[in-house]
Amino acid sequence: MRFTRYGRTYQLLIEGAADLQEVLRLDESLWVATSAPTAVFRADLEFLTLVDTDRDGRIHTDELKAAIRWLLDRLADVSRLPEGLGELPLSAIRSDTPEGEALINSAAYVLESLGASQQSISLDQVRRFEASVQSLPLNGDGVLVPEAAAEPDLKAFIEEVIASLGGTADVSGKAGVTEEQVQQFMAAVSDYLAWREQGQVPSQQASTPLMPLGPRTPQAYSLLCAHADKVDLFFAQCRLVGFEPGASQRIGDRQAELAALDISSSQAVGSFLVQAPLAQPTPNGVLPLCGEALNPAYREWVAALREQVLQPVLGSVGETLSEAQWESAKQFLSPYASYMAAKKGAQVQAVPVERLLAYRDGRLAECAQALIEADREVAQVMEGVARVEQLLLYHQGLMRLVNNFVSFPQLYDPDERALFEMGSLVIDGRWFNLAVQAQDVAAHKQTASQGCFFTMYLEVTGAEAAKKFHVAVPVTSGRRGNLAVGKRGVFFDIEGREYIARVVDIIEQPISLQEALATPFVRIGRSLAGRIESLAGAAEKRLEAGVERVTTAAAVPAPAQAPTAASRAGMLMGAGVAIAAISSALAFIVKTLTTMSPLQIVLGAVGIVLAVMVPLSIVAVIKLRRRDLSALLEGCGWAINARMRLTRAQGRSFCVRKDYPRGAKGAPPPAWIKTVLAIVLLIELLVVAVLGARMLSACLAWRSAARQAPVAPLQKAQPPAAKP
Repeated sequence: MRFTRYGRTYQLLIEGAADLQEVLRLDESLWVATSAPTAVFRADLEFLTLVDTDRDGRIHTDELKAAIRWLLDRLADVSRLPEGLGELPLSAIRSDTPEGEALINSAAYVLESLGASQQSISLDQVRRFEASVQSLPLNGDGVLVPEAAAEPDLKAFIEEVIASLGGTADVSGKAGVTEEQVQQFMAAVSDYLAWREQGQVPSQQASTPLMPLGPRTPQAYSLLCAHADKVDLFFAQCRLVGFEPGASQRIGDRQAELAALDISSSQAVGSFLVQAPLAQPTPNGVLPLCGEALNPAYREWVAALREQVLQPVLGSVGETLSEAQWESAKQFLSPYASYMAAKKGAQVQAVPVERLLAYRDGRLAECAQALIEADREVAQVMEGVARVEQLLLYHQGLMRLVNNFVSFPQLYDPDERALFEMGSLVIDGRWFNLAVQAQDVAAHKQTASQGCFFTMYLEVTGAEAAKKFHVAVPVTSGRRGNLAVGKRGVFFDIEGREYIARVVDIIEQPISLQEALATPFVRIGRSLAGRIESLAGAAEKRLEAGVERVTTAAAVPAPAQAPTAASRAGMLMGAGVAIAAISSALAFIVKTLTTMSPLQIVLGAVGIVLAVMVPLSIVAVIKLRRRDLSALLEGCGWAINARMRLTRAQGRSFCVRKDYPRGAKGAPPPAWIKTVLAIVLLIELLVVAVLGARMLSACLAWRSAARQAPVAPLQKAQPPAAKP
């Protein structure tokens, strides 16, 4: 078991099958990750589905271990695992176990079906074989399609089952039936025919208890039920009016609806009549069967009901119908109503009876069952082929998946891409080579902010409007520059496809030590600039106000007023106080500088700078050392053990500013020349500062000495000597 250092973490070195075996012994607390969503990996979807055995959309440690055991237990030759190829010689599969022997047989069957003579099988060959089988009627999916039937009657039978029960789609998308649906159809046929036979009227009889009107019973019952609820409502309202006469006004009051009725529309008038009662309820509780008192919308139905139901059932019927007569008619047909309510096998009632009678003997169902059995045999073959596909998928991708789960070497290698990386971003004149998908920006930001990385969230849009996703991109080196919300760039995915990218959110954090140290001065500069702009604005407003006053005064002359003595005295006093304060401050500064040597002046300035810079440097270094990529991945749903801190070199590999081509004319000088010039300029400024301090000190010392030198008394002039 070997470990190596990636970034600032120690991770298991996984380079071959022996290292995969060590993964099974390695404690989970020493894995980089213990859980991850399958959606974050750029890998074959079928491969990820096979590894995710519980189908919860996540890969766990026990699932990854199970995949490693499954693969190693079925390989006799593991030497080609590091290559990650989707091709495997048959000799590399173990033949001394039942599982291995079944894999070899299935692989040989695929090669024979494809007409291939080589002794190795590839993932492409397996999938071509599966696609060819899936296009066949019997493809092993357990669904029998009509095309699988050679007999027309059997094909019609399968189509009838599909039409009656809805059918099931097979792997090719065609509609078919399953074994359970065939059995359900046959049970429905038997039940429906048995129920239908109960309602038959023997030829020597005019009626039966279930069919009191003989063959005309179904039609009479259907006619009775058409508007039975309207008749029941009419008699109920009659009972209400008989008990409470005032209710008739409320029942017949449809003035509001009538006022809103569009009488020019026949459809609206017809709808109004359909909603109206059969007739106006009366206390005597009888329904008129003809005449103007009957609702015109139901006159034809009442006439048919009287002729086909009421007269055959009740005998003689007058021009009115009482509630007792109505209940008697319903009671007369109640056996048939119960018979209809007990209907069985209604799913197949749309099939012609002669076909149902032909299906009842079960011959066609047995033929369908035989085809389903044949399809089941194909399913067994396809199950073996699926295991061969699993072996090839694991041989191709498991080593790389382990190196993106137990260890993360590809993340720290500038020449490779981890399975969870999305691509590269070009924005603000730089390449950002680390991007992870952020399905929920707000949730990801809440977690990723703990990683102390300056992070951009971008909305990435493809040529198709539906092709839109979000990525999180950390800024690992350099400076912020023009990175801000709304900034646009271009995103290249791992396959090199180009997308439009726009910054939609940012996590503010220090990017580099230089930027962190310059931040206070930048803030001070912004504050001063803002203050100056504020003062300038105020002055501009005062100037405009003064100009307006002068203009107004010029337009309307006012008597001049001479300044008073008090105002002149106040002005002189204020000016004197200001001059005195400035002189006092200058005198204090001059006196202080006079007592200091040039070295003390320089050291004092340096001390002031250090007093500001040292705390900032400590805070910045702490924040920069706390930067952790694991928070970026945990925002995507990972469960990370290690603290994924980057070295400076790794940070620069994730954030790159490209140099101009060598020999290009008009290009700016290389960055190292700018750095040298900046250092030279800084040295010159220091030299000038020291020389200036020395000259200032000398001047101040000379001036002080000149003030303190004694002044010789003036001698009186001697009178000129007298001339002889």
